[in-house]
Amino acid sequence: MNFHGGDVYSCTGEVLDFSSNINPLGVPASFREALWEHLDDFTRYPDLQYRALKESFAEYLSFDKPEMIIPGNGAVEIIFKGIMALDIDTLVNLSPTFSEYAHAAEQKGVPVLDLNAYNEDYQDLNLDHVLSLIQRKSVVVLCNPNNPTGTFVDKEKMCALAGALKEKDSYLLIDEAFIEFTDGYPQNSMVSELGRFPNVLVIRAATKFFGMPGIRLGFGVTGNLALVQGIKEQLEPWNVNAAAVIAGCTVYRDQKYIAASRLWVQEERQFLFNRLREIPELTVYPSRVNYHLVKINEEKIDAWKLKELLLGKGILIRTPDGFHHLSPYHFRLAVKDRASNEMMLTALREVCSVYG
Repeated sequence: MNFHGGDVYSCTGEVLDFSSNINPLGVPASFREALWEHLDDFTRYPDLQYRALKESFAEYLSFDKPEMIIPGNGAVEIIFKGIMALDIDTLVNLSPTFSEYAHAAEQKGVPVLDLNAYNEDYQDLNLDHVLSLIQRKSVVVLCNPNNPTGTFVDKEKMCALAGALKEKDSYLLIDEAFIEFTDGYPQNSMVSELGRFPNVLVIRAATKFFGMPGIRLGFGVTGNLALVQGIKEQLEPWNVNAAAVIAGCTVYRDQKYIAASRLWVQEERQFLFNRLREIPELTVYPSRVNYHLVKINEEKIDAWKLKELLLGKGILIRTPDGFHHLSPYHFRLAVKDRASNEMMLTALREVCSVYG
Protein backbone atom coordinates (compact mmCIF):
# COMPACT_ATOMS: atom_id res chain seq x y z
CA MET A 1 0.00 0.00 0.00
CA ASN A 2 1.24 3.52 -0.82
CA PHE A 3 1.47 6.13 1.94
CA HIS A 4 2.15 9.73 1.01
CA GLY A 5 1.29 13.21 2.14
CA GLY A 6 -0.95 15.53 0.18
CA ASP A 7 -4.08 13.35 0.26
CA VAL A 8 -6.42 16.34 0.54
CA TYR A 9 -8.90 14.48 -1.65
CA SER A 10 -9.89 12.33 1.35
CA CYS A 11 -10.68 15.41 3.44
CA THR A 12 -13.99 17.22 3.60
CA GLY A 13 -13.95 20.99 3.39
CA GLU A 14 -10.97 23.30 3.02
CA VAL A 15 -7.77 22.31 4.81
CA LEU A 16 -4.29 23.74 5.27
CA ASP A 17 -2.12 20.90 4.03
CA PHE A 18 0.92 20.43 6.27
CA SER A 19 1.23 16.79 5.20
CA SER A 20 2.79 17.63 1.83
CA ASN A 21 6.26 19.22 1.91
CA ILE A 22 5.86 21.45 -1.15
CA ASN A 23 7.17 25.00 -1.66
CA PRO A 24 4.26 27.27 -0.59
CA LEU A 25 5.30 29.92 -3.11
CA GLY A 26 3.45 27.69 -5.57
CA VAL A 27 3.78 27.40 -9.33
CA PRO A 28 6.40 29.86 -10.64
CA ALA A 29 4.93 32.75 -12.63
CA SER A 30 7.56 32.08 -15.30
CA PHE A 31 5.98 28.68 -15.98
CA ARG A 32 2.47 30.13 -16.20
CA GLU A 33 3.69 32.59 -18.83
CA ALA A 34 5.72 29.99 -20.74
CA LEU A 35 2.81 27.56 -20.78
CA TRP A 36 0.60 30.14 -22.47
CA GLU A 37 3.33 31.13 -24.93
CA HIS A 38 4.00 27.51 -25.92
CA LEU A 39 0.47 26.15 -26.21
CA ASP A 40 1.21 25.17 -29.80
CA ASP A 41 3.73 22.64 -28.45
CA PHE A 42 0.75 20.45 -27.57
CA THR A 43 0.03 19.95 -31.28
CA ARG A 44 3.15 17.79 -31.74
CA TYR A 45 4.95 15.03 -29.90
CA PRO A 46 7.74 15.98 -27.50
CA ASP A 47 11.30 15.42 -28.72
CA LEU A 48 11.99 11.74 -28.08
CA GLN A 49 15.56 12.62 -27.06
CA TYR A 50 14.46 15.55 -24.83
CA ARG A 51 17.50 17.55 -25.96
CA ALA A 52 16.36 21.02 -24.83
CA LEU A 53 15.13 19.64 -21.51
CA LYS A 54 18.43 17.92 -20.78
CA GLU A 55 20.32 21.07 -21.71
CA SER A 56 18.23 23.03 -19.21
CA PHE A 57 18.92 20.50 -16.46
CA ALA A 58 22.64 20.46 -17.29
CA GLU A 59 22.84 24.25 -17.20
CA TYR A 60 21.10 24.30 -13.81
CA LEU A 61 23.47 21.66 -12.41
CA SER A 62 26.61 23.12 -14.00
CA PHE A 63 27.00 19.63 -15.44
CA ASP A 64 28.72 19.49 -18.82
CA LYS A 65 27.31 16.16 -20.02
CA PRO A 66 23.59 16.53 -20.75
CA GLU A 67 23.63 13.14 -22.46
CA MET A 68 24.12 11.60 -18.99
CA ILE A 69 20.81 13.04 -17.72
CA ILE A 70 17.62 10.95 -17.89
CA PRO A 71 14.34 12.91 -17.69
CA GLY A 72 11.45 11.17 -15.97
CA ASN A 73 7.75 11.37 -15.25
CA GLY A 74 8.53 12.49 -11.72
CA ALA A 75 11.50 11.37 -9.63
CA VAL A 76 9.60 8.19 -8.75
CA GLU A 77 9.81 6.92 -12.33
CA ILE A 78 13.62 7.25 -12.29
CA ILE A 79 13.78 5.58 -8.86
CA PHE A 80 11.84 2.57 -10.16
CA LYS A 81 13.54 2.36 -13.55
CA GLY A 82 16.97 3.02 -12.08
CA ILE A 83 16.64 0.20 -9.57
CA MET A 84 15.28 -2.06 -12.31
CA ALA A 85 18.35 -1.32 -14.46
CA LEU A 86 20.92 -2.12 -11.77
CA ASP A 87 22.63 -5.51 -11.55
CA ILE A 88 21.95 -6.06 -7.85
CA ASP A 89 20.93 -8.82 -5.46
CA THR A 90 19.83 -6.61 -2.53
CA LEU A 91 18.48 -3.13 -1.87
CA VAL A 92 19.56 -1.49 1.39
CA ASN A 93 17.05 0.96 2.83
CA LEU A 94 18.22 3.48 5.46
CA SER A 95 15.06 3.97 7.49
CA PRO A 96 12.94 5.80 8.37
CA THR A 97 12.67 7.02 4.78
CA PHE A 98 10.51 7.32 1.66
CA SER A 99 8.57 4.08 1.12
CA GLU A 100 8.86 3.86 -2.68
CA TYR A 101 12.46 2.60 -2.65
CA ALA A 102 11.32 -0.65 -1.06
CA HIS A 103 8.37 -0.86 -3.45
CA ALA A 104 10.78 -0.57 -6.39
CA ALA A 105 12.87 -3.43 -4.99
CA GLU A 106 9.75 -5.56 -4.61
CA GLN A 107 8.87 -4.87 -8.24
CA LYS A 108 12.37 -5.97 -9.29
CA GLY A 109 12.11 -9.05 -7.10
CA VAL A 110 15.14 -8.41 -4.88
CA PRO A 111 15.09 -8.49 -1.07
CA VAL A 112 15.21 -5.32 1.02
CA LEU A 113 17.60 -4.96 3.95
CA ASP A 114 15.83 -2.33 6.04
CA LEU A 115 18.24 -0.70 8.50
CA ASN A 116 17.32 1.55 11.40
CA ALA A 117 20.27 3.73 10.48
CA TYR A 118 19.74 7.10 12.18
CA ASN A 119 20.71 8.03 15.72
CA GLU A 120 18.16 8.86 18.41
CA ASP A 121 17.75 12.54 17.51
CA TYR A 122 17.96 11.90 13.74
CA GLN A 123 20.96 14.17 13.29
CA ASP A 124 23.35 11.57 11.90
CA LEU A 125 23.63 7.96 10.75
CA ASN A 126 26.24 5.33 11.37
CA LEU A 127 27.70 4.68 7.92
CA ASP A 128 30.40 2.36 9.26
CA HIS A 129 27.69 0.09 10.65
CA VAL A 130 25.82 0.25 7.35
CA LEU A 131 28.90 -0.69 5.37
CA SER A 132 29.66 -3.63 7.67
CA LEU A 133 26.33 -5.18 6.63
CA ILE A 134 26.62 -4.60 2.88
CA GLN A 135 27.08 -7.64 0.63
CA ARG A 136 28.42 -7.40 -2.92
CA LYS A 137 26.02 -6.39 -5.71
CA SER A 138 23.84 -4.24 -3.48
CA VAL A 139 22.39 -0.77 -3.88
CA VAL A 140 22.21 1.55 -0.90
CA VAL A 141 19.43 4.10 -1.26
CA LEU A 142 19.91 7.31 0.67
CA CYS A 143 17.43 10.16 0.65
CA ASN A 144 19.64 13.19 1.26
CA PRO A 145 18.20 15.32 2.83
CA ASN A 146 16.13 12.53 4.31
CA ASN A 147 12.36 12.37 4.33
CA PRO A 148 10.88 12.48 7.01
CA THR A 149 13.74 13.30 9.40
CA GLY A 150 15.31 16.32 7.66
CA THR A 151 18.78 14.79 8.20
CA PHE A 152 21.57 15.75 5.81
CA VAL A 153 24.78 13.76 5.27
CA ASP A 154 27.66 15.95 4.13
CA LYS A 155 29.52 15.42 0.87
CA GLU A 156 32.69 14.07 2.50
CA LYS A 157 30.77 11.21 4.10
CA MET A 158 28.81 10.60 0.92
CA CYS A 159 32.03 10.30 -1.09
CA ALA A 160 33.44 7.88 1.46
CA LEU A 161 30.28 5.79 1.24
CA ALA A 162 30.33 5.82 -2.56
CA GLY A 163 33.99 4.76 -2.62
CA ALA A 164 33.45 1.93 -0.16
CA LEU A 165 30.44 0.67 -2.12
CA LYS A 166 32.44 0.76 -5.33
CA GLU A 167 34.95 -1.61 -3.70
CA LYS A 168 32.04 -3.95 -2.96
CA ASP A 169 30.80 -3.87 -6.57
CA SER A 170 27.74 -2.02 -5.28
CA TYR A 171 25.84 1.16 -6.02
CA LEU A 172 24.65 4.29 -4.26
CA LEU A 173 21.34 5.81 -5.28
CA ILE A 174 20.96 9.32 -3.83
CA ASP A 175 17.55 10.96 -3.81
CA GLU A 176 18.24 14.72 -3.69
CA ALA A 177 14.59 15.77 -4.14
CA PHE A 178 14.85 18.25 -1.25
CA ILE A 179 18.45 19.40 -1.57
CA GLU A 180 17.64 22.87 -2.94
CA PHE A 181 16.04 23.68 0.43
CA THR A 182 19.37 23.21 2.26
CA ASP A 183 21.58 26.17 3.10
CA GLY A 184 24.68 24.60 1.51
CA TYR A 185 23.24 24.07 -1.96
CA PRO A 186 24.62 23.65 -4.65
CA GLN A 187 28.08 22.94 -3.22
CA ASN A 188 26.73 20.11 -1.06
CA SER A 189 25.25 18.10 -3.96
CA MET A 190 26.91 14.90 -5.14
CA VAL A 191 26.38 15.85 -8.79
CA SER A 192 29.84 17.44 -8.88
CA GLU A 193 31.40 14.12 -7.82
CA LEU A 194 29.81 11.87 -10.44
CA GLY A 195 32.95 11.76 -12.56
CA ARG A 196 34.73 10.01 -9.68
CA PHE A 197 31.99 7.52 -8.88
CA PRO A 198 30.39 5.63 -11.78
CA ASN A 199 28.44 3.58 -9.21
CA VAL A 200 26.36 6.61 -8.15
CA LEU A 201 22.97 7.71 -9.48
CA VAL A 202 21.58 11.06 -8.30
CA ILE A 203 17.85 11.72 -8.62
CA ARG A 204 16.14 15.12 -8.56
CA ALA A 205 12.55 16.38 -8.78
CA ALA A 206 10.74 19.56 -9.80
CA THR A 207 7.95 18.54 -7.43
CA LYS A 208 9.20 19.92 -4.13
CA PHE A 209 11.33 23.01 -4.62
CA PHE A 210 9.37 24.38 -7.57
CA GLY A 211 5.99 23.66 -5.99
CA MET A 212 4.59 21.59 -8.87
CA PRO A 213 3.81 18.01 -7.80
CA GLY A 214 1.09 17.78 -10.41
CA ILE A 215 3.44 18.39 -13.34
CA ARG A 216 5.33 15.09 -12.74
CA LEU A 217 8.89 15.97 -13.66
CA GLY A 218 12.16 14.59 -12.36
CA PHE A 219 15.47 13.32 -13.66
CA GLY A 220 18.42 11.10 -12.93
CA VAL A 221 22.06 11.96 -13.53
CA THR A 222 25.11 9.69 -13.41
CA GLY A 223 28.60 9.36 -14.81
CA ASN A 224 27.90 5.78 -15.87
CA LEU A 225 26.96 5.51 -19.56
CA ALA A 226 25.93 1.86 -19.25
CA LEU A 227 23.52 2.79 -16.46
CA VAL A 228 22.09 5.63 -18.54
CA GLN A 229 21.42 3.18 -21.37
CA GLY A 230 19.99 0.62 -18.97
CA ILE A 231 17.50 3.11 -17.54
CA LYS A 232 16.51 4.36 -20.99
CA GLU A 233 15.71 0.80 -22.02
CA GLN A 234 13.22 0.62 -19.14
CA LEU A 235 11.40 3.82 -20.11
CA GLU A 236 8.37 4.08 -22.35
CA PRO A 237 8.65 6.53 -25.28
CA TRP A 238 7.50 10.10 -24.58
CA ASN A 239 7.56 9.48 -20.83
CA VAL A 240 7.69 13.26 -20.20
CA ASN A 241 4.75 15.26 -21.54
CA ALA A 242 4.88 18.63 -23.30
CA ALA A 243 3.76 20.64 -20.24
CA ALA A 244 6.54 19.11 -18.14
CA VAL A 245 9.08 19.88 -20.87
CA ILE A 246 7.97 23.52 -20.89
CA ALA A 247 8.29 23.57 -17.09
CA GLY A 248 11.76 22.06 -17.13
CA CYS A 249 12.99 24.50 -19.76
CA THR A 250 11.65 27.43 -17.74
CA VAL A 251 11.65 27.09 -13.95
CA TYR A 252 15.24 25.87 -13.63
CA ARG A 253 16.30 29.21 -15.15
CA ASP A 254 13.98 31.30 -12.94
CA GLN A 255 16.60 32.88 -10.67
CA LYS A 256 14.07 35.22 -9.03
CA TYR A 257 11.87 32.33 -7.91
CA ILE A 258 14.88 30.27 -6.78
CA ALA A 259 16.27 33.13 -4.66
CA ALA A 260 12.87 33.91 -3.11
CA SER A 261 12.34 30.23 -2.26
CA ARG A 262 15.68 29.88 -0.54
CA LEU A 263 15.14 33.04 1.50
CA TRP A 264 11.66 31.87 2.49
CA VAL A 265 12.79 28.45 3.73
CA GLN A 266 15.68 29.87 5.77
CA GLU A 267 13.34 32.22 7.64
CA GLU A 268 10.27 30.03 8.06
CA ARG A 269 12.08 26.79 8.95
CA GLN A 270 13.74 28.48 11.93
CA PHE A 271 10.55 30.30 12.91
CA LEU A 272 8.53 27.09 12.95
CA PHE A 273 11.26 25.15 14.79
CA ASN A 274 11.47 27.80 17.51
CA ARG A 275 7.69 27.94 17.99
CA LEU A 276 7.30 24.17 18.05
CA ARG A 277 9.97 23.95 20.77
CA GLU A 278 7.77 26.15 22.94
CA ILE A 279 5.02 23.51 23.06
CA PRO A 280 5.93 21.31 26.06
CA GLU A 281 3.91 18.33 24.88
CA LEU A 282 6.09 17.97 21.77
CA THR A 283 9.68 17.19 20.77
CA VAL A 284 10.75 18.73 17.46
CA TYR A 285 13.90 17.57 15.67
CA PRO A 286 16.22 20.03 13.89
CA SER A 287 15.83 19.91 10.11
CA ARG A 288 17.91 21.06 7.15
CA VAL A 289 14.91 21.31 4.83
CA ASN A 290 11.27 22.45 4.56
CA TYR A 291 9.66 20.10 7.08
CA HIS A 292 10.09 19.01 10.67
CA LEU A 293 9.73 15.61 12.28
CA VAL A 294 7.85 15.97 15.57
CA LYS A 295 7.05 13.56 18.41
CA ILE A 296 4.23 13.69 20.93
CA ASN A 297 5.71 13.37 24.41
CA GLU A 298 2.51 12.43 26.22
CA GLU A 299 1.22 9.00 25.19
CA LYS A 300 -2.37 9.99 25.87
CA ILE A 301 -2.75 10.68 22.17
CA ASP A 302 -1.05 9.24 19.09
CA ALA A 303 -0.38 10.79 15.68
CA TRP A 304 -3.59 9.46 14.13
CA LYS A 305 -5.75 10.90 16.90
CA LEU A 306 -3.86 14.18 16.61
CA LYS A 307 -4.53 14.18 12.86
CA GLU A 308 -8.25 13.66 13.49
CA LEU A 309 -8.43 16.49 16.02
CA LEU A 310 -6.44 18.89 13.82
CA LEU A 311 -8.60 18.08 10.80
CA GLY A 312 -11.48 19.38 12.87
CA LYS A 313 -9.62 22.68 12.86
CA GLY A 314 -8.81 22.56 9.14
CA ILE A 315 -5.19 21.33 9.49
CA LEU A 316 -3.79 18.19 7.81
CA ILE A 317 -0.58 16.58 9.13
CA ARG A 318 1.51 13.61 7.93
CA THR A 319 1.17 10.54 10.18
CA PRO A 320 3.95 7.90 10.34
CA ASP A 321 2.26 5.46 7.94
CA GLY A 322 4.81 3.85 5.63
CA PHE A 323 7.85 5.10 7.57
CA HIS A 324 9.59 2.17 9.26
CA HIS A 325 11.18 2.67 12.69
CA LEU A 326 9.01 5.64 13.68
CA SER A 327 6.74 5.39 16.70
CA PRO A 328 2.95 5.92 16.68
CA TYR A 329 3.69 9.32 18.23
CA HIS A 330 5.78 10.76 15.39
CA PHE A 331 4.35 13.04 12.73
CA ARG A 332 5.72 15.39 10.07
CA LEU A 333 4.90 19.04 9.48
CA ALA A 334 5.73 20.95 6.32
CA VAL A 335 7.07 24.50 6.57
CA LYS A 336 4.58 26.83 4.93
CA ASP A 337 4.08 30.59 4.73
CA ARG A 338 4.01 32.63 7.96
CA ALA A 339 0.22 33.05 8.15
CA SER A 340 -0.38 29.32 7.59
CA ASN A 341 2.34 28.37 10.08
CA GLU A 342 0.80 30.57 12.75
CA MET A 343 -2.68 29.13 12.16
CA MET A 344 -1.32 25.61 12.46
CA LEU A 345 0.61 26.46 15.64
CA THR A 346 -2.50 27.91 17.26
CA ALA A 347 -4.51 24.78 16.46
CA LEU A 348 -1.68 22.49 17.62
CA ARG A 349 -1.30 24.35 20.94
CA GLU A 350 -5.03 24.10 21.57
CA VAL A 351 -5.13 20.36 20.98
CA CYS A 352 -1.93 19.63 22.91
CA SER A 353 -3.03 21.65 25.95
CA VAL A 354 -6.07 19.40 26.35
CA TYR A 355 -3.89 16.27 26.44
CA GLY A 356 -0.90 17.72 28.29
